Amino acid sequence: MIDLEATYEQLARPWTIEQLAAYYEEANRRGEPALGAEQNGLSRPISLLASAIPSCASLSVAIHVLHALPVTADGELAQRLLSTIEANAADVLHRCHRALELDGRAHGYSAGEWLPAVYDITAPLLEAARLHREPPSVVEHAQDTVRWLSHAIINLDQNAPDASAAIADTLGRLLAVYVFTDVAKKRLSCRSGGDSSVREVDMDSGAAEVDHRDQRVG
Repeated sequence: MIDLEATYEQLARPWTIEQLAAYYEEANRRGEPALGAEQNGLSRPISLLASAIPSCASLSVAIHVLHALPVTADGELAQRLLSTIEANAADVLHRCHRALELDGRAHGYSAGEWLPAVYDITAPLLEAARLHREPPSVVEHAQDTVRWLSHAIINLDQNAPDASAAIADTLGRLLAVYVFTDVAKKRLSCRSGGDSSVREVDMDSGAAEVDHRDQRVG
């Protein structure tokens, strides 16, 4: 079974911009194949965000189920849930990033200008991660991702000036969930004596070896 206690303890520490940027780049890259042929038909930011709703809902459900598993649950079930969370988080993050890029072209900014703000949102969420609260921190971040995604869609529909900020808030919470998933998968692999395909992170430098296997969205 996944050791959620140890996973949260590993999350609850300072994170550098370099570490978070490495995770963001990985998630954005891994989410690209899921968009696939849809990309040609999603030429507007609001369409991209709307297309992320199913994956965002699946992400939130899987996070809830993972935290509700009994300690005697099969490790294989936890692994499947983590893979589903990881794939959906990457999918939603990539769609939100593309929406930010398209909105930026229309309003004279670049997506890269918002990434420091995204990391500034993620870092304190991770540092303050707590399992024994209601709801647990990562469950709350998944819930907030759904709320901020909806907020961003409404803002884009109304052409509100803070639409880009709402997308950045969505991305910040998605990144926190993605980091949690990676750390949890690593701990689960260690407990089960699994292979080394789980990303190994140098906590000081943020250097990483990444498993590039594509995950289908569950």
